[in-house]
Amino acid sequence: MNGQLRIGVDVGGTFTDVVVSRGGTMVHGKSDTTAFDLRVGVTNAIEEAARLFDMTVNELLGSAQSMVYSTTVGTNALIEHKGPVLGLITTHGFEDALLVGRGRNWADGLSVEERYDRGRARRPRPLIPRDLVVGVHERLGNKGEVLVPLRDEEVLRKIQYLVDRGVRGIVVVLLYSYVNPAHENRIRNLILEQYPDVYLGHMPVFLSSELSPQMGEYRRMTTCILDAFLRLETEEHLVALNEDLRDYGYTKPLLIAKCTGGASSLSRTRPIQQFGSGPVSGIIGATSISRDYKLPSVFLTDMGGTSFDLGLVLEGHERIYEYDPVIDRWRVQVPLVAHWSIGAGGGSIASVQDGILKVGPQSAHSLPGPACYARGGVEPTVTDADVVLGYIDPDYFLGGRILLDKSKAASAVTERIANPLGISTYEAAWNIKRLVDGMMGQEIYRIAAQMSGLDPREFVAFAYGGAGPVHAAGYADAADVSKVATFEFGSVGGAYGTLSLDIVQVYERTHSDILYSGGNYSQSSITPINDVMQLLLKEAERDMDEEGFDLSQIRFEFEMLLRFGQQRHVLPIPWSEAGFSDVAQIQEVVEAFVKAYGDAYGKGAVFLEAGVEVLGIRLSAIGETQRPQTAGHRATGVIQTTAPHGHRFAYWGFDHGEIETPVYRRDELPDDFQICGPALIESIDTVCVLPPGWTFQLDKRRVGWLERGEVL
Repeated sequence: MNGQLRIGVDVGGTFTDVVVSRGGTMVHGKSDTTAFDLRVGVTNAIEEAARLFDMTVNELLGSAQSMVYSTTVGTNALIEHKGPVLGLITTHGFEDALLVGRGRNWADGLSVEERYDRGRARRPRPLIPRDLVVGVHERLGNKGEVLVPLRDEEVLRKIQYLVDRGVRGIVVVLLYSYVNPAHENRIRNLILEQYPDVYLGHMPVFLSSELSPQMGEYRRMTTCILDAFLRLETEEHLVALNEDLRDYGYTKPLLIAKCTGGASSLSRTRPIQQFGSGPVSGIIGATSISRDYKLPSVFLTDMGGTSFDLGLVLEGHERIYEYDPVIDRWRVQVPLVAHWSIGAGGGSIASVQDGILKVGPQSAHSLPGPACYARGGVEPTVTDADVVLGYIDPDYFLGGRILLDKSKAASAVTERIANPLGISTYEAAWNIKRLVDGMMGQEIYRIAAQMSGLDPREFVAFAYGGAGPVHAAGYADAADVSKVATFEFGSVGGAYGTLSLDIVQVYERTHSDILYSGGNYSQSSITPINDVMQLLLKEAERDMDEEGFDLSQIRFEFEMLLRFGQQRHVLPIPWSEAGFSDVAQIQEVVEAFVKAYGDAYGKGAVFLEAGVEVLGIRLSAIGETQRPQTAGHRATGVIQTTAPHGHRFAYWGFDHGEIETPVYRRDELPDDFQICGPALIESIDTVCVLPPGWTFQLDKRRVGWLERGEVL
């Protein structure tokens, strides 16, 4: 085997996936996610992948040129509020900013249904309670000038107050510190003087002027608090994993997948950047495939065991950043690649509440798992319904590594769903499937309408996740999407996507100025803008140099964050140079903004009379990596055949009922194979469910295309 050996890892809520790429060969391993210690699941998945390469774990890791790791450990800690006790120092008079929040932050992070139920909606519980928030008398002006000087003796009293109440870290967020960090730096120096690193009780300090130098007090505060809150558990886990890898012989830097759409070394990754890194990695991987196939509009759908994740690829661009992103229940200042998630996966629990069938968002996870796992779970899940309907072979789940108990699945569906509703077991299972498909299809349709302005019928859906191909035709039908792509690596799409990540660092800084007003373009804005761009460029060059890159190989991409005067909607406008030389270039970027605004919101929404403002500048430093090949590969020695591997009864809804359905093994099928539904196309880690009225075709790259329409 020739070529670099690269490893991608994605730790999900139910399964841990590993993809290993070497030259033109790609294999993947899958294991249960071990919540008690995620490293165990990672090692198990790597062992399986090593076995497929006929190597030991030590041999595999010892010869690996890179390893990219994506995990949900930080996200889970945030959801469960498990983290260190933190204190907050802010400007006197702003101690209640976390509690006050923003006018609509009661709705941040809530589902559509929860937003409608306003009587029960609550603002998010602060990660730092009010009694651990203190204010100090100081004040800077909006230009960074000192209006009220900081007093050391007051700061020392407030520090002692927090320490006496058991805080294990201090977050410092002062007014206008993003313009002048002097007061925040002084507070940090005072803390470190009192609690130096040489002592056990040393106090980590987190400054907003370093973590999020942008305007917006509430979002800047929540960003810094979340980063500090996640650091302890995330850092301990990743450092321990890195040490394990060294013991196995891995000698390269461990790269961490980030929500910004790239990866970086452990020393250049902030904890908050890991939020949603798995789904984002899947989006990046889907982008290269969409370019190969020249597909302008793609939905990336990933239905795993716990959630259904959705991303967009428009015109080959994956880094579609959310302007005002939400992490859990808090709005933050992080350049987050837009993706969405709902609690709909194979492990989503079905129940009857007040005579109405509900599915999710609660999940059975991997332990105890669905009832059919026979690990003690008694609640019926989507996977149990799929087993009852005949879509999943209980003897071939994960290639037979996990034997499922169909009788337990049927009992759970019957006792918990069918009997309370007074319907048959088949009908109950079908209703579970139809409901979860409708939920996912509705989410696809909503995102298409709100985020792209395009008709869902113009999109192709990529079906990732172990449960994705099982339900792809169902949720595509519900969203009015008529074409779906499935992949040999689809069940490990997040891990595959990590291998497509470039090394990316994103830098963002607030800078407010008027570029256009009253028919005139601003000459005076050029020098201040250029100063900010050069500052960002120096930071990027320093970090990329420490990542080991030759700076001549780095691509630097600037974006100007523009809006019409006093409006809320901000659009990022690309700018190819590290500054502006004359007013003609200011005019050029303003005209690009006007065109982009008209394309996004309609030409009638353009309002030049309000003027055009810049609110911030963003810089992406990108070091390109070698992407894995899109083509799939059939295992050697497999006999090609167009004949079914067998038949089994499957239920296809009220119109068709139970039908003896042909079952094909995907790795045995020849290129250009075509079949009309109903049919089941099995892989080791998933099954492509082809309903009546749909067709399936396998192309020369081993991509399987489902299409709704007339029978071939």
